[in-house]
Amino acid sequence: MKIQQLAPDLGMVELAVLLDDLRSRPCLRPFAPEVLEFCTAFSQALFKDAEARRFPALQALAFRMRKAELVRLRQDFERLESSNVLLAPRGLVFHLPPTNVDTVFIYSWLMAVVTGNQNVIRLSTRAPEQTGVICRLFRETQSVAGGAVAGNTAIIQYGHEREITAAVSAACDVRIIWGGDASVEAVRSVPLPPHAKELTFPDRYSLAAIHADPYLALDTAGRVSLAEAFFNDTYWFDQMACSSPRLVVWCGSPEASNACAESFWQHLREHLARKAYEIETGTRLNQFTFSCRAVLDQGVAGYQRLADGLTLLRLERLDTVTREHPGGGLLFQYAAPSLAEVAAFVQRRDQTMCAFGFTQEELRAFARLVNGRGVDRIVPLGQALTFDYRWDGYNLLQELTRHVYIGR
Repeated sequence: MKIQQLAPDLGMVELAVLLDDLRSRPCLRPFAPEVLEFCTAFSQALFKDAEARRFPALQALAFRMRKAELVRLRQDFERLESSNVLLAPRGLVFHLPPTNVDTVFIYSWLMAVVTGNQNVIRLSTRAPEQTGVICRLFRETQSVAGGAVAGNTAIIQYGHEREITAAVSAACDVRIIWGGDASVEAVRSVPLPPHAKELTFPDRYSLAAIHADPYLALDTAGRVSLAEAFFNDTYWFDQMACSSPRLVVWCGSPEASNACAESFWQHLREHLARKAYEIETGTRLNQFTFSCRAVLDQGVAGYQRLADGLTLLRLERLDTVTREHPGGGLLFQYAAPSLAEVAAFVQRRDQTMCAFGFTQEELRAFARLVNGRGVDRIVPLGQALTFDYRWDGYNLLQELTRHVYIGR
C-alpha cells in the first residue's frame, strides 16, 4: 500500500506512474480471502496498538473490521446476487474524505476494497493525529498481510491542486466525496469520464428523539448508560460528524418531558465531568455568539450553559431552525407530544435520528410519514456513528459493484 505526498512541482509525474501501476493490475474478486485477511489483521493491530487505543473512534473502527463483521458483510453481499445476476467490481474508486472525521476514509475504503475495487485515497496535508495512526498501522499490516491489497490501494496527500484531482478523476470509475457543501461543489466541478459514477456525502443534520415515559421508567444505571451512549454519539468528533445529534426532541406530556430532560441533562453533565471534556476557547466564543443570534433569529425561548461543552437552547417552534451549528456540545431541545409533529420539520439535509423508547412500529410509521423527504437512518441512541454499508440512503455494496446480467 503506497502512501505518497505529492509535491506541487513533481506531483503530476509521480501521480501518472502511480495510476499506471494501479490500472495495470486486475481487480480482485469481491470478498477475496487475501482482502479479508488484511482487514482482519488491521483490525487486530488497531486493538493492540497503544496509540490507537487512545482514540475511541479507532477502537470502533477495529470492531467494524473484525472477522465476524466481515463474514456478516459477505453474507449480506451474497444475498444481493442471484442465479442470473453477478456482482463485479466497478474498477478504480477515488475517495475524497473530510478532515474533521478522521476515520471515515477507512470505512469508505473498506466498502470498496471488499467488493474488489482498486482505490486512490486523497488525504489533506493537514490530516489530524488519528489519520497518522491509521496510515502507520496500514504500513505495518501491509508488511505481514499486505499481499494483493498493497497493490490495489494508494494513499496520496496533497493540498487543493485541481490538476491532481482532475487526473485521478479522469482515471476513476467511481468518485466518492465527503465534506461540506462547498467542498463537494468544488470537486463536482471537476469532470468525470462518461461511464463513471459519483457518490456525494455533503453537509448533513441529525437529531435525537427520546420518549419520556420509557426513559422515566429506567433505573439510575439505565439513565447513566443512556447518557454515556449519547456522549459517544455527540462528542467523539466535537459534534461535527454529520450523524451527531444537534437537536433533542422529548416526546410525551409536558410534565413527563420536563422531568425527562432534567434527569437526562444532569447525567450527561456528570459524564462530561468524568471525561474531563473541554472545548477550545474559539469554539466557546462561537457558541456564545451563535446562541445570541439564535435567540434573535431562530425562535429560541431559553438558554442554559450547564457545563463546558453543554449549552442548551430551548425551542417553542421547529420551523425557524436554520440547521447552522457551531459544534462542541450545543444542543437545541424541543418538546413534542409525539414523533408525528417532528415529521413536518424534516428536510432533505437531515440524515440520522437516534431514538430511545419507541416501538419499531412507531419508528416505521414516522419513516413512512416522512416518506423519503429526509432522515435516511433511524438508529438506537448510542449508534449514531456506527458505520454501515447502508449510508445516506445508499447501499454501498450495490453502488460499488456492477450488476452483470447472465441470461438463460
